Amino acid sequence: MSQHRTQIDMKRLRYIIEVARAESITTAAETLALTQPALTRSIAEVERELGIKLFDRLPRGVKLTESGERFVERARQIVGDLEDLVVEMRSGSTSLTGRLRIGIAPAGYLFYANRAVAALARAHPGISIETIGGSAQDLCPRLLHGELSAVIGSSRYFQRWKELAVTPLRRMHVGCLVRESHPLTEVERPKEVDMLGYPLILPSSVEPVHTDLAQRYAHHSLHLPQPQYATDNFNLVEALLRVSDGFHPMHFPAAEYRPGRGLTILQDVLKLPEHFLSLATSSLQPKSESTALFEAVAIDQLSR
Repeated sequence: MSQHRTQIDMKRLRYIIEVARAESITTAAETLALTQPALTRSIAEVERELGIKLFDRLPRGVKLTESGERFVERARQIVGDLEDLVVEMRSGSTSLTGRLRIGIAPAGYLFYANRAVAALARAHPGISIETIGGSAQDLCPRLLHGELSAVIGSSRYFQRWKELAVTPLRRMHVGCLVRESHPLTEVERPKEVDMLGYPLILPSSVEPVHTDLAQRYAHHSLHLPQPQYATDNFNLVEALLRVSDGFHPMHFPAAEYRPGRGLTILQDVLKLPEHFLSLATSSLQPKSESTALFEAVAIDQLSR
């Protein structure tokens, strides 16, 4: 029993979490200030103690096995809970503490979440906050497993997970972001079929929008092209739009989004389904005090 505690301690949990994050023992060893042999030996000891294989060794780097994914998921929760406990004990009861890991799906929605996150940080500096961008397909399962506290995104992205508790915050408007000198800016009422004839620039972390667009292409008997560009870096999206005739479909709250210099929004062109900026939490996990507080702040800040 004592050997078990010695080998699978918090230190080794952190080692395995970092290797999983980096997908490389060499990179993780540098981050952890360890030698590669020492880190490899530590992982092997845990694998031997558990009787499972945590990582598949690849020609370049490593990848979690199915068992490894389950292990790391729980390890992250354990390490996070310990960190919360340490912060709480050190700070006493004078202020609210805790840890929030907020998913943003797609990653570009961080633009809309900024106000709520900043308001919470200002009012409760004892709460640790981390935002994680990605697709709903990646983040929602992590929310349901307790790895994330909440996810901000579109209500439409959340529909496939019945275990989510979804709070709509505000209706999002559909528009096509293009450069000011785009050919369709000279047309009084651009048609959807004309818009779909131009290059498509999509966020790499959006799959549902891609599906919605696929239906519009099919409606016009057009083939959905592979996007010439796919990126979650919105600065790059704007740069690409300025040098091409491409368009970027996006959802934005009324009167909140202002295009960057040299860009404009064409509204009421694409006939996409209605989206609501929403906050999702898990109905399978008890809601922490910090999560409930963030939910209240998000409703206050983002539903205006």
